[in-house]
Amino acid sequence: MAFLVPAVLAGAAAIAAPIAIHLLNKTQVKVVRWAAIRFLQESLQKNQRRLQIEDLILLLLRCLFIILLALAFARLVLNPGAAQEALATGPMVAVVLVDQSASMGQSNGFQTLFDEAKTAAGKFIANLAGGSQVALFLVGDRVNQAVPCPTANLPLVRRTLEVAEPTDGSSDMVAATRLALETLKPFAGSRKEIFVFSDNQVSAWPQIDQIQTLLAEAPGVKLTVVNPSATSGADNLAITTLKAESGVPAAGRLSGFLVEVSNFGTVPISGVRVTLAVDDGPPVDETVLGTVEPGKSQVVRLNARFAKPGFYTLRAAIPADRMPVDNERSVAVQVIEHMNVAVIEGGSAAKDKRDGFFLVNGLAPVSPARRAEYYLKIETAPPAWLQTADLSRQEILFLANVAKLDPAASKAVEKYVLAGGSLVIFPGALTTPAVLNDDPVLAPLLPAKLGTRKTGGPLAWQSGKFTHPVTSLWNDPNNGNLSSVRATSWFPLTPTPSAQTIVAFSDGTPAAVEAPYGKGRVVLFSTAATTDGNNFPIHPNFVPFLQRLIGHLSPRTSSESLVLAPGAVFQGRVSHDLVKREVSILTPGSKGQPRPAGKVEATNQDAVVRYHDTARTGAYRMIVTGNEKPVAAFAVQTDAKESDLRMLDPEQLAILKRGEAVAVSEIGVTPSDKVRRELWVVFLGLAFVVFLTEMVLAHRFSFSR
Repeated sequence: MAFLVPAVLAGAAAIAAPIAIHLLNKTQVKVVRWAAIRFLQESLQKNQRRLQIEDLILLLLRCLFIILLALAFARLVLNPGAAQEALATGPMVAVVLVDQSASMGQSNGFQTLFDEAKTAAGKFIANLAGGSQVALFLVGDRVNQAVPCPTANLPLVRRTLEVAEPTDGSSDMVAATRLALETLKPFAGSRKEIFVFSDNQVSAWPQIDQIQTLLAEAPGVKLTVVNPSATSGADNLAITTLKAESGVPAAGRLSGFLVEVSNFGTVPISGVRVTLAVDDGPPVDETVLGTVEPGKSQVVRLNARFAKPGFYTLRAAIPADRMPVDNERSVAVQVIEHMNVAVIEGGSAAKDKRDGFFLVNGLAPVSPARRAEYYLKIETAPPAWLQTADLSRQEILFLANVAKLDPAASKAVEKYVLAGGSLVIFPGALTTPAVLNDDPVLAPLLPAKLGTRKTGGPLAWQSGKFTHPVTSLWNDPNNGNLSSVRATSWFPLTPTPSAQTIVAFSDGTPAAVEAPYGKGRVVLFSTAATTDGNNFPIHPNFVPFLQRLIGHLSPRTSSESLVLAPGAVFQGRVSHDLVKREVSILTPGSKGQPRPAGKVEATNQDAVVRYHDTARTGAYRMIVTGNEKPVAAFAVQTDAKESDLRMLDPEQLAILKRGEAVAVSEIGVTPSDKVRRELWVVFLGLAFVVFLTEMVLAHRFSFSR
């Protein structure tokens, strides 16, 4: 036996009302004695007993009526062996969390996991007891509060759920749980629950212990996790990386792109065809993978050639499977016609001993006869050239073994970097750390302070675990290694708080660092650009290192700013001539049909285009109305961790205090489907009978008085 709404029993306290009325209603009379009253005294005593009995009967009926009403509204339930389950069918305040991450796009050939989750959540909402209130949150990289506050309008919640769509992003269940608990906090005295409809992918619960802590701080809230399908968590082959190999795509030049294919399954996979296409065209290159072992990845190089400069998108693809979002991956690049680079040399040695000799040959690794045709246009000059040169024409500026700059040259370099130029500094024998560290103009833009030059060693570069985009290529041993770079003379570097290490020595100290300054970036090496004290300029990876460094530093060729996560806002600079012009965009799946995307805006002396609707992965190309050539392009890539479909173990899920995991088949099964009797109808009927009896007797007793 149990009450579904025990709080209503407090209403039984209203029984005090008829008792108080009865006590206050006693007639107070003044006794006046006169002779004739003696003959009526016997008759009055006989009627007084009858009146007291009638008043007591009416009082008891009125008290019984109030008690029966309280019992009826408290919903007394008789359910042998399942009284607690009867409690679970009463009204509740709930927050429904529906996972809309990319992994929910898994398909069984008929419908996606997200569709199954919507069906299960809709069934659950439909079966809630009357008076329940529900809020609906869609959980992706950000929590979308589709129905932000619990409402009793359950049809509204179901309609909102029906039109929901999955995203290509990740999901953050920690943030969603925290927001759900905050939403439920004001509902004191109500039964509060959180229902999560998810594939229980491991990556969605990276900090499950935090959820346990949150639940421990809210003891009145229960969390239930529902897995919509038993087929989730299957094997999966995915493209997890697509990026330019060198970072410097140039017109007419063969450009390499690295495609990483990962096997998240439990069996080896081989013979998979990998293709690379430009824009919406057919594949321009392809290969067939060897065997990819379970839990391993394989990187292949595919090539593309671009006839003209401009913005292009590339798409790598593998055959379709049940998880379509990761069978393709896109990247955007800006193809250039040429790039201007200036190398400032501090010394005046012979031709093959110059401070810029190795830099020039590493930047343009072609014969002198072909150098005029090469996309990199390199100019070498002494430090004095900086005072009069137009640095705005240069994409990247190299300082090699420069002892000191005149104040005018220092100002010119600072202005150049502030405006968005990139500066790379190689110290040398002429470099005096105190001069650079104390220069009032150059010192603030340095990413590190230089220490006194050291000799000894040799000190090697790190062998792996690279985190910088320039050196990440060498995390794969198949691409060679940087650990064979040796230094016998170097300047110790003390990085600034904003600096990032590009590569370190084997002892953990930085060998090259980078930091932003204004709109530009500055890179500082600890060794010279010559073979004076190190072998880097003659190392096999010197040329690819420089090529990747240029691609990273140039704002025109860097693909990093052209690759976004789902939901991120794209902003790109365009020509000032396009300000206020209408812009259209080709989105993934648009089939060549552009749609309006706003106008070119003028912001901080720049002309920019913006686009917000980036929920879908794939390639985006922005076009000025009336011109077919894209003025900007970008790609949206889902997080590679979404391709790992492993599910939480039951033991991991059990860490959620007061939580439980149920199957879809259990959703909607309530104790009302079992043996259960609710007695509120009986009590309401008895209350009605008592009410009628009281009315009849009160009417009759009034005449008898």
